[in-house]
Amino acid sequence: MKGWKRSTLAILVLLMWFSFSAVTVASAGKAVIVSDVKGLHHYVPVGSSFAHGSTLKVYTEMTNVNYDGFVFVDFFFIIEDPLGHVVSMDHMDVNRRDYEDDVYVVYTKSIPSWWKYGKYDLDIYAYNRLNKAKINELERKVEETRNLKELFDNEDAFKDMEDFFETACGGDRDNLEDLGVIKSFSDSIEEITHISFFVQREEEIEKEAPPEAKVTGETKFTVTDMQIDKFTVKPDETVSISVTVKNEGVRGTEKIALVINGEKEAEESVTLDYLASKTLHFTVKKSLPGQYKVTVPGTDIVKQFFVEESRGEGAGNSSSTLSASKRSGAEESQGSCLPIHVFDIAFVAIAIFVFVITLLRFRLRSKQLSISRFYR
Repeated sequence: MKGWKRSTLAILVLLMWFSFSAVTVASAGKAVIVSDVKGLHHYVPVGSSFAHGSTLKVYTEMTNVNYDGFVFVDFFFIIEDPLGHVVSMDHMDVNRRDYEDDVYVVYTKSIPSWWKYGKYDLDIYAYNRLNKAKINELERKVEETRNLKELFDNEDAFKDMEDFFETACGGDRDNLEDLGVIKSFSDSIEEITHISFFVQREEEIEKEAPPEAKVTGETKFTVTDMQIDKFTVKPDETVSISVTVKNEGVRGTEKIALVINGEKEAEESVTLDYLASKTLHFTVKKSLPGQYKVTVPGTDIVKQFFVEESRGEGAGNSSSTLSASKRSGAEESQGSCLPIHVFDIAFVAIAIFVFVITLLRFRLRSKQLSISRFYR
């Protein structure tokens, strides 16, 4: 009996740990070694080999980090040498007031002469530290007349709130922590990205470098990636589609079209320098339930999403109620949860299977003991 209880307890602990980890850890962010950055989603990729004295430059972004016009994001950069020793740790943060959903930083590191030759690993930890519930609370205080009068009476408190709503405290993290609008790192949404680069002698880099590319007299745009933020949506729910484009020809402008189920949905012009990349963002809505295939003309990339059947008026009322409770404290706990992936389902299935086997073994053992006692 004690063994069965221990097995059951172990399974429950594993399930609780897995559920907690799914809430706090997100998928990896984007990081690219570059030679130049012109803006968000707009950079020039470069090779991964560096000599002593040269500068490593990494474009790093984190998506969907804006809430009510606030952005509070921290990035940590940790470099390990070929022997696995940490040789560098750096930190960058972003505070701002605007409505741009994504954020990026450009991390630079001069390669010192004492670094060994070989492969280096760069781990990038990005944290979205928004405390949505606290921001909602402060906004409600300002909207209530009684609290507003108390705020007017306290000059220091008014200045803090004024600075917060105008400039997000102007980048002062101490003031943000005092107001409680940023979370601790352990409670924040985390994204981890891993890239590698090499430190080599200059002659080795020159020997391995490919011949200088010949830039033709025309543009050469290629679509390198396409992503859809949702796989299943409700009728008329917004779907965000991103398309990454790279130019391998001379600087120029071309139109990139988005086609859904064989019909052109949207089109956007993009101007790129030689070897520059840019990510375009499209939003679409579909009313009719069914499957929708998304393509870009001239490529073999195919993505899809599904529009679910409408569940009637009751479902609509439920959806409206959920939308109306956006500013509730419960929204904060739900907002940090991630969708359940196939791996999650497999893990839970295995845990249930182990639980059932353990229970059957316990019952069989009990029956055998009963039979044994009967014959005695």
